[in-house]
Amino acid sequence: MPANYTAIEKALIAAVLAVDNTTPKGYPNDVLENKPDGLWLQLGNVRGVSSPATLGDEGEDNHPGFLQIDVNYPENKGSGIVLEKVDEFAAFFTAGKSLLYNAQTVKVLSSTVGPARYVGGYYRLSLTVNYYARTTRT
Repeated sequence: MPANYTAIEKALIAAVLAVDNTTPKGYPNDVLENKPDGLWLQLGNVRGVSSPATLGDEGEDNHPGFLQIDVNYPENKGSGIVLEKVDEFAAFFTAGKSLLYNAQTVKVLSSTVGPARYVGGYYRLSLTVNYYARTTRT
């Protein structure tokens, strides 16, 4: 199967929805316009540089990247609900976890939370999920 960036991103989004399909979300290149008064998420998929993993016409290509899950909550309302949501996603996106969409597998390498910051009137924590996917050249 040649590079399948669509299936890789769909596997990541399907995994997020498996963890939480009720919290309002903005998707990659589709920002949540009407932000709620409570918790909301913004998803981003940052692709790395694809490279050959094995050689030959039927060799494999490696497609690294990271999924960023921004957990947002109104400023000055505490961090508890944000940390609970980050914990929920971190418990799911553990090292070695396989995500599947159609025939495409995506492997989680690690997940980590970054520093808190204030963005547009919201307190934000970002969980970064590092991944890779392999595809076969044919």
